[in-house]
Amino acid sequence: MAVRKMSKAWLGVGVIGAALLAAAASPAFSPQDDDRTCLVCHDDAELKSSAGKPVYLNPKPFAASVHGRAGVGCIGCHADLKGFEDFPHARNLEAATCSNCHEVYGRTSPGGVHGTSSPRLAAKPVLCKDCHGTHDVLPSSDPGSSVHAANRPGTCGKCHPGATANFAKGHVHELPVSSGRSPAGIVKVLYKVFIGVMTGFFLLYVGVDLLRRTRERWTKKP
Repeated sequence: MAVRKMSKAWLGVGVIGAALLAAAASPAFSPQDDDRTCLVCHDDAELKSSAGKPVYLNPKPFAASVHGRAGVGCIGCHADLKGFEDFPHARNLEAATCSNCHEVYGRTSPGGVHGTSSPRLAAKPVLCKDCHGTHDVLPSSDPGSSVHAANRPGTCGKCHPGATANFAKGHVHELPVSSGRSPAGIVKVLYKVFIGVMTGFFLLYVGVDLLRRTRERWTKKP
């Protein structure tokens, strides 16, 4: 009887130990079922889309990212896959929309230096992922972040060759609380005022000159 009790006890310890080992061996990723479903395919380093683009997702960098640590899983950004069960999913998914969660930046960024208000960028605007990354987004205070102060020249240099440390000190999102008070915002306002004043003086000068010429013509007539 004592032997049977000891055997059951050791069996229980073995089951618990196996569970702990399985948990330790699993990737450092959100425990959501949806994420694990996605990793069935996207954990393959050789996986590519029909267009030949790599679609591998390394779970460790994502788990260390701001989204991974906040518990935002795959479906949090790729919302069109919510409740999807017929895998493999469609080839063309909707692009992840950061403004769904980052509403303030979504409203103000279009008016910033990278926004669609610029005719040059309207055809191909700068997207959030172009600066912040995708599955490895880190806080700007993290030295590993692509938008960390030390890394901004390299990040900005992808589109702006020769960018220096001072190049990225301005506000790129143009938030309401800072757009008018930032150095770039103040210069922009002063420039508009200067142009308006100069245009007013020019029109006034033209008007006075025309009036003078008209009077001279009338006085010269016999």
